[in-house]
Amino acid sequence: MVVAVGCTDEEATTPCRVGDPDLWFSTVPADLERAKLLCGACAIRDRCLRGALDRAEPWGVWGGEILHRGAVIARKRGRGRPRTVTAACGAG
Repeated sequence: MVVAVGCTDEEATTPCRVGDPDLWFSTVPADLERAKLLCGACAIRDRCLRGALDRAEPWGVWGGEILHRGAVIARKRGRGRPRTVTAACGAG
């Protein structure tokens, strides 16, 4: 468990403080989705997200959202090259 110095009681008991802090900064998309779910019932979720956006946090899950380069993104792409999509063409 991480001891939160200078936090309110409310902040000290948030999922990111009492669980594995690395989960919120994982490179594995499934881990990030799990972190987002854990943020769901957090009492300071909105304040956390506002603060992260104000600070332009470079990455991680903040307030139940994934941030990348200071902006909210829907989901993190897995490692490696994206799949090639073949467009279906009509016979004209």
